[in-house]
Amino acid sequence: METKKVKINLSYLRPNSTFIYPLFSEEGKKILDERIVLTAELIKKITARFGNFVYYAEDGKRAVIQEGKLRAALATSHDVLDEIARTSKLSAEKYHEAERLVDDIIHNLSVEHANVINLIKDLKSFDDYLYNHSVNVGLLTAVFAKKIGGFSDHQYQSITLGAYLHDIGQRKIDKQLLHKQGQLDVLELTKLKRHPQLGYEILKDLEDSNETVLQTVLFHHEKYNHKGYYQLPYENLPIFPKLASICDIYDALTSPRPFREEPFTSCMALKAIVNSISSHFDFTLVSRFVNLMGPILNNDRPIFAVNDICELNTGELALVKGITPGDILKPQVVVFCRFVKEGDRLGVKHYNEPTAADLATENKRVVKKILNNRKQVDAIQKMAKERGLL
Repeated sequence: METKKVKINLSYLRPNSTFIYPLFSEEGKKILDERIVLTAELIKKITARFGNFVYYAEDGKRAVIQEGKLRAALATSHDVLDEIARTSKLSAEKYHEAERLVDDIIHNLSVEHANVINLIKDLKSFDDYLYNHSVNVGLLTAVFAKKIGGFSDHQYQSITLGAYLHDIGQRKIDKQLLHKQGQLDVLELTKLKRHPQLGYEILKDLEDSNETVLQTVLFHHEKYNHKGYYQLPYENLPIFPKLASICDIYDALTSPRPFREEPFTSCMALKAIVNSISSHFDFTLVSRFVNLMGPILNNDRPIFAVNDICELNTGELALVKGITPGDILKPQVVVFCRFVKEGDRLGVKHYNEPTAADLATENKRVVKKILNNRKQVDAIQKMAKERGLL
């Protein structure tokens, strides 16, 4: 079986992470055994001796139980969604099958998060998007909720189950609409937006369904800017659908879709999620996702690089100059200009004296967006060079 060499940027690694493989230096010297907790002090020692980059060799092997879990998850996903397509409802028996699968997933999460994330990577090779997307979002949300912590066992089970069932209403929507290439028209979009309500109606009369599951299914398309499917006030919604929603978007971006030439890489998807701050999600949720999930979803490169340009919540632009270990969205920056309105156009006004700022210790400024429009970035970097900032 072919071995893949995977590069790890230690400056992007969250303290107290672990890897299921041993870590090596670029020269092949073994640095650390598998499953050793990388504390902040240990990361600092390794960095001092070997630099920011280390490696592990992924042999592609998976534990037998995880392969079995993959088959069980897919089989249950097919059973649940196909029953809805046939009968327009979900039986208590199939609902309990989903519950049992979720309980099994949760039990194994207490042992090892990384193997569960590997399930998601494996599922990308399958063809049927809806079945696999249901499993992926359930697994991602289970890991995310586990890493956040603070939920009761019952809440945790219900959050995972709600995420697993979040799109069941789509089985009552015309399949041609779901697989259409290109942009949906207004009527088609209206039909698609019914799927959270349809999913809620399928589940609400089941005796063992509960409020957390129902809320996750019904509200997973609400947005921070109040422009979601039902335009509800985001701040009044419970945390459960918000967790499923961010995992839903991550998996959708990184999955092959008929309207997109190629899926996003993990790094691209995390950047897109950062750029959804103040539109789809609030800063706190995105920060938690990037810091808790980013290192296990995308541990080969940071979403920031030195001299990347980010927009701050103050309307200012800043050059990234350093990454804060354990808190990716609070880098060290140099604030050098701000956006200004010039008639109908948006321009920039440069500061006479750029200001260095550490967002980890400053409360006023937070990252709102990573600029990724190449033309815009090139123009701003050119001006920064002229002022000696690059």
